[in-house]
Amino acid sequence: MVEFTDEFVDKIALECIQSFNKIPKIGRPGAGEWTILSCIVQLDTTTQRYEVVSIGTGSKCIGASKMSPEGIKVNDCHAEVIARRGLMLYIYENIEKAITSTSPQESIFVKENGRFKLRDNIEFIFYSSQMPCGDASIIPKSNENEFGKIVTSRKRDAEDENNEMESKKLKIDEDDIHRTGAKCLPQNEQDPKEPGAKYHLLGQVRTKPGLGDRTLSVSCSDKIARWIHVGIQGALLDMLLAEPLYIKHFIFGGGVPFSKESLARAFLHRNREEQITVPVTPYIYQTSTIFHIMKCEQRPQPSPGSILIVNFGVIEVVVHGKRLGVTKKMERTRKIALCISKYYMYRRFLHILQNDPSLREKIADGELESIPYNVMKKKSQRYYENWYKVRDNFFKSWTVKPDMFSFCITTKELATNAVDIKKRRHWLEHVKALLV
Repeated sequence: MVEFTDEFVDKIALECIQSFNKIPKIGRPGAGEWTILSCIVQLDTTTQRYEVVSIGTGSKCIGASKMSPEGIKVNDCHAEVIARRGLMLYIYENIEKAITSTSPQESIFVKENGRFKLRDNIEFIFYSSQMPCGDASIIPKSNENEFGKIVTSRKRDAEDENNEMESKKLKIDEDDIHRTGAKCLPQNEQDPKEPGAKYHLLGQVRTKPGLGDRTLSVSCSDKIARWIHVGIQGALLDMLLAEPLYIKHFIFGGGVPFSKESLARAFLHRNREEQITVPVTPYIYQTSTIFHIMKCEQRPQPSPGSILIVNFGVIEVVVHGKRLGVTKKMERTRKIALCISKYYMYRRFLHILQNDPSLREKIADGELESIPYNVMKKKSQRYYENWYKVRDNFFKSWTVKPDMFSFCITTKELATNAVDIKKRRHWLEHVKALLV
C-alpha cells in the first residue's frame, strides 16, 4: 500500500466532483441549498486506472420512531452512509458476475475456498467533501495550518494590521473548537457545553440529530471508525467474502476545517494514548480541490434529499429514507424501498445463495424464504466476533437498536429479484448515457 502524492489526491477529488456534476438535475440541491458529497473510488494498482463506483449525497437522518420493521426505509441518509451502501450494492453485483459470467475478468472478485476474494490489484478510496460528523469534527479553531491550503490564517492578518480589538477576538477563537450537532449516547457522560474548548467531550460515540425525534444512528465518525476496524462490508456480505474489505485511503475536501489529529483520534485512538491495532491503517489526506455546493453564506439551507448513484446503472433520489415520488397509496408498501435498503440488500444476498449451492450449504440451514433478516445476520460469526471485540475495547459503548427487522423474503419476491436484475442490466447503457 503506497501513499498518494498531493497531485494524485487532487485528481481523485476532481474526478469525484466531476462525476457529481454529471448527475441529472432531479434531486440536486436547489438555489441556496448545500449538501455533502461522498464517493468511493476503485483503483487498479497495476494500471493506476481509477473510477468512481459509488456516489452519495445528503445530510439527513430519520428519527427512531420512523424506522421501518420491514427494512424498506434507509435510516441514515448522510452522504458517507449512502456512498458506502452503494459500494455494498456494487460488491453484490460483482459477486453475481463472478458466479454467472463466462468471463471471470468481468468481476473484481475471484473465488477462493468457496468464498469470494478481492483481486490483489484492486483498492478502494473514500472521498468526502468535508469532515465526518461526530468526534472527528471537534477541531481546535486555533489549528489554522490544519485547515488546508485554501484557508489563510486570520491571526496573521490581524497582526499585520496591528488591530488590538481583532487580536483579542482571535485570542478567544483560539481557545474555541468547531462543534458537531451529534449528541453523546444517553447512557454516557454528556457534553459540558461550557464556553470554548470545554463545550464537547472528546472520544465519545455520538448519535446524529434527526428529523423530529432522536435518531439511533451513530455519527459518521463512529461509522467510519467501525469500517476501519472490522471492514466496510457489513455482516451479510462478510459471509460471502474470503476476508473483510478495508478502505485504504481517505480523502477529505478542501476549503473546510480539517485536522489529521482529530481524524486519528476518532478513527484510531479515541480515549487511548496510543493507536489501537487495526488490520489496515489507512492513509488520510486533504485535497486542495473544493466542492462548490458546500455550506456557505450563499447556501445556508441543507438540501432535503440525498442522491445515490452506483456505476452499473443505479440512480435513486432519497427523501425521508424513501424513494422520491412515493404516493400515499404506496407509503406502507415495499414499493417505497430503495435498492440500498435492508429489504433489497437481503434480496440480493439470498439471490446469490440461490445461485451458489455450495455457499448456501455453508450458510443457510433451512429454506431461504423462512429465514428472517435478523436471524440470517446473526449467522455471520466472524464479523460479530470482530465487531464485539472492537466495540468493547475501542468504543466502550454503542447504540442499542430494537431487534425489529424480522422480515422474510418470499419465493415470489426472490423470483422478482432475478427479473429486476435483468431489467436493470438492460437499462445500463441508457443510464450511463444520462451521465455523459
